This record gives sequence, structure tokens and C-alpha cells, in this order.
Amino acid sequence: MLKAIQVPARALLHRVEGWFNFVFGLGENPLYYLGGLTVFFFWVVLVSGIYVFIFFETNVWGAYESVESLTHDQWYIGGVMRSLHRYASDAAIITLFFHIVGEFAKDRHRGARWYSWFTGVPLLWLVFPLGITGYWLVWDQLGQYVAIASSEMLDWLPVFTDPMARNFLTDEALSDRFFTLMAFIHLVGLPVFLVFGIWFHLLRLAHPKLNPPRSL
Repeated sequence: MLKAIQVPARALLHRVEGWFNFVFGLGENPLYYLGGLTVFFFWVVLVSGIYVFIFFETNVWGAYESVESLTHDQWYIGGVMRSLHRYASDAAIITLFFHIVGEFAKDRHRGARWYSWFTGVPLLWLVFPLGITGYWLVWDQLGQYVAIASSEMLDWLPVFTDPMARNFLTDEALSDRFFTLMAFIHLVGLPVFLVFGIWFHLLRLAHPKLNPPRSL
């Protein structure tokens, strides 16, 4: 069953790699550095996120206003750092997705590579709460929608006695401690686990392509 999926996927991947080799050259093909590009984008997200957090207000009424002030009132640098944080996050998701697809298509999820696959899959589950808490912190209409939708999914689990979603229907239902907790999880808690997870992921690779070429 797996081979029925992997064989055509591998053939398609080799064809696309050939096209990219023609465009970028053999030494700068981004498909050969998807893991390294993902780590690079995470570093960009971390550095830009620290800058954004310096000006972020962890309270209900100031969260959105502080982000908007950073974007519009700081000449150039504020908008650039917020944009880097947002678009590097999107880029990391894209490269991570194709990295997983490529490794699966090349049958690198078992045998000698089982450890990398086993330690890599949990990293994907760390990325989801990172993205969700990032949307929550902005607390605009999209952030509220993500909070309600994700909490409704959690309400399906037989863990909470009261529905979580109703806590995000109005600003009055939230407290400043919620944003303090989300900021800690988003900036400290999850990134620490992610860094150690990447270290474990690369632990048994002899020559990991961690740093993509500077020109790429």
C-alpha cells in the first residue's frame, strides 16, 4: 500500500528536482535543503519575535493596539520585523511540509533513518500550537476566530467540564493573565522544546545540511 503511494510520488519528486536543478543549479536547489531552510526560518521567527515582544502589551485591551502601533508608528523597522515574523513562519510551514513529503516519498521513514522520522514527527505537533498561540496574541478578528475554532475542537475531548469556546466570545470574558500565559507559551515554553527537539532530530545524522548556502 505504501509503495503504491511512494513510487509515483518519488518519480514526481525526481522530475521536480530536475526542473529545480535547471533553474537554480545543482548546488543551490532548495529541495535539497528543505530541512536547513526550515531551521533557518525558525531562527528568523525567533529573532523577529523577540523584537515584537519588546513592544507587545500582554493585556486584553492593549494586545491588538500594541501590534498595530508597532506596524504603523515605528518607521520601517517595526513593520519589517513583524512582516519577517509572519512570513518566515509561513515559509517554515511550507518547507517543513515538503521536507516531510520528500522524506516519506524517498522511503526514509524506516530502516537507518527511523530515528530521524521518529523524532521529527513530534516537531510538527509543536509547530501547530506555536502558530495558534501566535494568532491568539494579536487578538484581532482572525485571532478571535482561531481561538474559538481551536477551543471548539478541544471541547470535543472529554477533558473539560465547561465549554472553552465561550471564554473567547467577548473581551470581557478574558483576563490579562491569559495573554501573559500565551506570551510565555509562545515565546519561551514551546520554542525551548522545539530547539531541543531539533537537536534530537539531528543527533544521529552524520552530515546534516543544517545551513543552506548563503546565496540560496
